[in-house]
Amino acid sequence: MISIGGSIGSGLFVGSGSALRIGGPASVLIAWTLCSLMMYCNIQALTEMAVTYPVSGAFVQYSSRFISPAWGFAMAWNYALGWSISLPMEMVAASITIKYWNDSVNPAAWVSIFYVIIIVINLFGVRGYGEAEFVLSSIKIMAIVGFIILGIILNCGGGPSGEGYIGGKYWHSPGAFNNGIKGLFSVFPTAAFSFGGTELIGLTAAETRNPRKALPQASKQVFWRISLFYIISMLLIVLLVPYNDKRLFSSSSVDTSASPFVIAIENGRHQSTTICDELCHHAFCDLSG
Repeated sequence: MISIGGSIGSGLFVGSGSALRIGGPASVLIAWTLCSLMMYCNIQALTEMAVTYPVSGAFVQYSSRFISPAWGFAMAWNYALGWSISLPMEMVAASITIKYWNDSVNPAAWVSIFYVIIIVINLFGVRGYGEAEFVLSSIKIMAIVGFIILGIILNCGGGPSGEGYIGGKYWHSPGAFNNGIKGLFSVFPTAAFSFGGTELIGLTAAETRNPRKALPQASKQVFWRISLFYIISMLLIVLLVPYNDKRLFSSSSVDTSASPFVIAIENGRHQSTTICDELCHHAFCDLSG
């Protein structure tokens, strides 16, 4: 759950929108599928080392031990700088998410609140951190599962618009690829970023009672759960949202309104509003007549 909670975030929920706009639906599926395969190899190798050599600290110690101290030093700084950038970005993304629903409070206030909550959680040690990750990861999983169910219903024509089966019509118009091979290669950084945090399973080796038993089982579950969540949700996204949708052209990489998940749900809501307006109009005309 720690690994799932660390990987599922703004890279999937928001960043996938820019990837869809740049590369098109086929590029998104290709990039996310290849990154899933690379993640599988990475997690399996990390699990083997964590089981055989459980260390108290970051997994970058394996680089110092098996490659060179200079390599481990560089990896440690890269990893620290990466999370130093990701943490404030995630808090800003969370504040913008709340602003999307309620803009009466300054987003800076929400960033301060989230920062205090993170500090308080870390004051309780690994037990408090683990419980918080479990709860937050469960919320993320429920949100994704709910969207998958909703996306299947909308794509199969179960939405209120009455348009019928959507299928893969957006793959034909506007098309499966955008910007050709350049668009495909441009999607890979976003796809790789969205899987960031999966390696956190390597940090739990020293805190596990029996790493030889727990880590191999956890690594297999993490791969299948994350891959299924990512691939299925991205498949539904590219079926429900065309890459030329104007709402994908946002100036901010953490703008919630540019999230393809939000756009897909908004399409259903707007369609529902249109149908209700039409029904009310016909009912009013009948009564007037």
